[in-house]
Amino acid sequence: MGMIDIHSHLLPGIDDGVKTEEEAEKLLLLYKNAGISRIVCTPHLANPYVKTHVLGIRDAYTWFKEAAVNYGIEAILGSELYIGLDESKFIPFLDKFLLVETSMLVEPLYLLDKIFALQLKGFSIIIAHIERFSWISVTSPTAKRMREMGVYFQVNIQGIEDGSAEPYIKKNWVDFIATDNHGISRRAPVNLDIFHKYPEIMVRSMKILNL
Repeated sequence: MGMIDIHSHLLPGIDDGVKTEEEAEKLLLLYKNAGISRIVCTPHLANPYVKTHVLGIRDAYTWFKEAAVNYGIEAILGSELYIGLDESKFIPFLDKFLLVETSMLVEPLYLLDKIFALQLKGFSIIIAHIERFSWISVTSPTAKRMREMGVYFQVNIQGIEDGSAEPYIKKNWVDFIATDNHGISRRAPVNLDIFHKYPEIMVRSMKILNL
């Protein structure tokens, strides 16, 4: 069964993730050894707390995609869009899937309206690391409304390790497991074997993405 990591910051020198091509190559080897065959590169966009070298994304992705082939991995370009003041520029992956994040501490005004506006444009919305937002939970009306709207939920492997993602797993509300890989020194994916422990979620992910 193929496995995919839909959330990573592996493009060297682009955002607060991987810094060098050498570091990216080391991580690609880890992915290969874990049996992950696809990686979506999702540099931050419109995040007020992260500086992103937007003009360098295409060149960095071109290099990464070619490097990934040497490890038997398909690299796909996307973005992690911060829902805040400006949602006008983003990169959907596989033409229609849009990974989004927002404030960790406070539910933003008009969040559901902004998500709906993106859906009206034809995009399928995936909420990144749902377990990391302190303002939402499985009992939250906002979470329930998102599920009714067809919004997908992604959790980080770290959320599985520390238990914060467990309520979403028990609720059967996890559509994607991802690394949110920021490189070797920051939020490194220390246990990629977690992907293998949830085959039902892997199957769901690939079915959603039509892969």
